[in-house]
Amino acid sequence: MAAINVLDEILAWSLDRPIWQRDALRRLVEKGELDATDINELADLCKSHHGLRSKVAATPLSTDHLPQLGTEANPVSLVSLTHHAGVNALAQHQKVKFGPQLTIVYGGNAAGKSGYTRILKRVCRARGAEEILGNVMSGSAPGQPSATIEFKLDGKLKQRPWDDRQPVDASLSKISVFDRHCASVYLKEPTDVAFRPLGLDLFDKLADACGNVRKSLEKERTSLEAKKLQFPSVTVGTAVHDLVTSLTSLTDPALVTSLATVTDTDKTLAKELLRRIRDLRSDNPEKTARTLELRADRVQLLINQFNAASKVVSDAAILDLFDAHELMHAAMRASENLRRATFEDQPLKLTGSNSWRTLWDAAERFSTEAAYPKHSFPFTGDESRCVLCQQKLNTEGAKRLRQFGKFVKTRIQADYETKTKEFDWKFERLNALADLGKSGEEVLEEIQLEDRDLADAVRTSLSAVKARKKSVTEAVANGLSCPEDLPEWVPSIEGLTRHIEALRARASELLGSDRPEVVRALKREFDELEARQLLADHLNNVIGDIERKKRIAAYQLCIDDTRTNAITLKSSDVTTRAVTHQLTSSFEEELARLDFYHVEIQMVAAGGTRGVLRHKLQFRRAPGTEVEKVVSDGEARCLSIASFFAELSTAAEPSAILFDDPVSSLDHMWRRKIAERLAVEAQKRQVIVFTHDIAFLHALTKQGGGIDIEVKHQYLRRDSAGAGLCSGRLPWVAQKVKARIGYLKELQQSADAALRGEGREQYEIHASRIYGLLREAWERGVEEVLLGGLIERYNPSVQTKRARYLTDIREDDINALNAGMTKCSKWLPGHDSPLAENGPLPNPEELLRDIKELEEWVNKLRPRRR
Repeated sequence: MAAINVLDEILAWSLDRPIWQRDALRRLVEKGELDATDINELADLCKSHHGLRSKVAATPLSTDHLPQLGTEANPVSLVSLTHHAGVNALAQHQKVKFGPQLTIVYGGNAAGKSGYTRILKRVCRARGAEEILGNVMSGSAPGQPSATIEFKLDGKLKQRPWDDRQPVDASLSKISVFDRHCASVYLKEPTDVAFRPLGLDLFDKLADACGNVRKSLEKERTSLEAKKLQFPSVTVGTAVHDLVTSLTSLTDPALVTSLATVTDTDKTLAKELLRRIRDLRSDNPEKTARTLELRADRVQLLINQFNAASKVVSDAAILDLFDAHELMHAAMRASENLRRATFEDQPLKLTGSNSWRTLWDAAERFSTEAAYPKHSFPFTGDESRCVLCQQKLNTEGAKRLRQFGKFVKTRIQADYETKTKEFDWKFERLNALADLGKSGEEVLEEIQLEDRDLADAVRTSLSAVKARKKSVTEAVANGLSCPEDLPEWVPSIEGLTRHIEALRARASELLGSDRPEVVRALKREFDELEARQLLADHLNNVIGDIERKKRIAAYQLCIDDTRTNAITLKSSDVTTRAVTHQLTSSFEEELARLDFYHVEIQMVAAGGTRGVLRHKLQFRRAPGTEVEKVVSDGEARCLSIASFFAELSTAAEPSAILFDDPVSSLDHMWRRKIAERLAVEAQKRQVIVFTHDIAFLHALTKQGGGIDIEVKHQYLRRDSAGAGLCSGRLPWVAQKVKARIGYLKELQQSADAALRGEGREQYEIHASRIYGLLREAWERGVEEVLLGGLIERYNPSVQTKRARYLTDIREDDINALNAGMTKCSKWLPGHDSPLAENGPLPNPEELLRDIKELEEWVNKLRPRRR
């Protein structure tokens, strides 16, 4: 299966994701992690997409944002670990040093290995970090654990303090630890992969971003949901009740507004319905009906008064009055002109005036009724007399009377008189318009009890009548034209008529036989109107609640965008193709390296959540059987190490790995293979092994030397100062011949110094011990050099291929061996020599020559063994 480019897969997949997730992926690629500001901005992007806020610009992930291949972080390796205080029983200020390739830290039980590994499990990647305890046997309170860690990153030396309270450099988490807990996890539980290809962690981080954005959105939605609609109690069964109790984000605000539109007619109807209901519930309906009829009759009086007022104060009537007034004045002016022409030369002043006309009219009545009933007035015939002075009329007097009579009977004068009468009648009718009176006020009070608006309208109309009357009379009195600022007057006849009709209808209803059913019908109608009025009063709240529900629905759409199902599916798909194949094939390779063929076990995918794909070990032919219940301890450890290396194969870079007692005394069959595997791994990454198994120490050292890698040893021991005392020299039992020779030379120098400083007795003690160790070195030389590793201690197998080296053994080789062993046997402790042979031990110079004889013997044989 060809390797896939995870980042390209993510980019192609992201094109169908919500825009805010595409922006989140871009941020994750550029920044690595998202902070609170990023989460807020991503939440705004999500809300913007669903109309919850104004549009926000997004920058989705594109090819330009993807890092180039080969830009992974550099590997991390350890340089040293210095313990200061507070960890188990470790002595203070002890430093363990680590080589660049293979480092073996050896120590017996209680030597301090656990203390150092617990520190490293805290700062590195371990399946199970252990609690760090102080030295509980010290007799005093343990101090705060502290240490200093030196490591290399990108070739640069870094030093970081550690105190178990502060986070350490995140780079150290690239170092992986294998221990007994790790072995148990690999064998018993489905485990996730710690190292994944570049970009695969974007799925997890995007899922985390979804969770954080979701929390932000849910908090805002919860706040909206808490703001419930505050609406007063409304009658059940009304359209408003049904509407308010079933509001959704899809409710049409226009329909709500329509239902909440209450006209003046609706309000009047509601009042009328309430009055009708009250009437119908009367204890004496007949009496109430008669009262309503009487009230209707009294209201009719108001209508009559308004009708009368309309004839004199309406716009038309007032205009007509002023027209009559103008016509009268026009006729008066014409009459005055004629009067002046007729009476201008009369001997008496004001002849022809109104007072004169009164006198004329009186004279006319007297003449036609009494003095000359058979003659028209004025009678100027023979023997005629003046009806006033009763003197006989002379020629001049008769002529004057005839002239006066002609003036009075002329058309102009008659027209003037007619216009004057018409105006006087109309003006008198205006002046005669009476106020409402007490009875009218009582009617208004009755109306006001049921319909304040109508009563107010009637009073307004009556006030307008009075104001119009006053304004018109003042204008007439002052000889002015029709006022332009007359108060507006709208007679309330229509409203009063409806009121009368309603009163009579109520009276009729009271006398009906189905009053209960009518009351129920009226009550339903009134309840609907009352509910609609409540809706009108709270319309903004209801419309606002619809908007709130729309926002809640939009928030749900936003929250739906934060689901991680698609992320998990794609992550599992990419992980399966990018990791599982690599993992399973690598596991098979690791088993082959360890010659693990006798049990058919495979690594398979075991499901996953939120982008984490887990794997487990199972039998090929019995997948349901638990592996750890079947395999031996040695097999289990072998399988766990294979799983560990398979997991490492998915890492992007080869950082250091650390093994804490990777083998046990039960797995001698696999010791050599595991040692070989660790040594090979040390060719490409730093490998650190903590072990108490000297056989494994020997196997590791041999394997490392066999492939020419640098093997560094660290020896941990314990004394009165505490555990974890560290040195670069292995204990005697673990040293190779070369190391033993070097150590013996150092001991010889110490013995020489003892001779010079402390005397012969102390020197001989040292020398006797050195000869004992020298004899052991000769024995190790036989195994390691003479026999060329054909047969080795701690190795259960015989390396038969090495038998060919034995053909070149010479007699002088055997002679030198025998001579060295014999001399050492003479002086080593535990051999009691005869008194006659009990001479002094060789001096320091001879002792050094004996050591060098072993060295020369080894140096002669080594070339032949290669």
